[in-house]
Amino acid sequence: MKNLFKSVFSKEEKKEARQLHHPRDLDVGDILKFQYLPQSEISNQQFEVESVNTYDFEDRKLTEFALKGDVQGGIFLTVDETDDEAFLSIARKIPRADVEILFDLDTFSELFDNDEHTLLNRLNEPNNLENWTVKQYRQEIFAEGGYFHKGDYRQRAIPESEDSGDEFEYYLAIDDTRNYTIEAEVYDDGETEVIVTIRRPITDIEDMWPSAK
Repeated sequence: MKNLFKSVFSKEEKKEARQLHHPRDLDVGDILKFQYLPQSEISNQQFEVESVNTYDFEDRKLTEFALKGDVQGGIFLTVDETDDEAFLSIARKIPRADVEILFDLDTFSELFDNDEHTLLNRLNEPNNLENWTVKQYRQEIFAEGGYFHKGDYRQRAIPESEDSGDEFEYYLAIDDTRNYTIEAEVYDDGETEVIVTIRRPITDIEDMWPSAK
């Protein structure tokens, strides 16, 4: 009888194995693999979710998955969903040296000076960014206010205290296909992050595995 009770309790306490059906549900320690892609750094490669963070804008909240792999500087993934579709935004933060190769700096600086839809024409594409950029972008967002929060706020409210996140201004230029963007985040301390982003279908993730932890 004792063994019977132990067997019953053991079955009740056994947790159902976690499954991943959509990238929006990724968590720290999970693994994902991309399909073949033109961007060689991520094509057929596996990445581990290193952290989950949150961008908070007035009209939207975005969950960012920081991916750890063989790409210098890391890969950053968000899942953008509308009523009609869902797609991946796959991003890389780039240094000033790459910005200088990509664009004329005087023209690039106009992104931060006015909201008159600055036109960015690519000068050259660095080898390490092959297929990550296109020839032309047009500014679409100027100085949008936002906060970056370290941590996952999908299932909890973002704290309202002033020091709970890092405040920044957001700038975006996008190509005609709306699949390639240049983004910039300018923080209160003057730090500026420049980001190249590609938009891809959800199906570009070939497989996902939940963390064994």
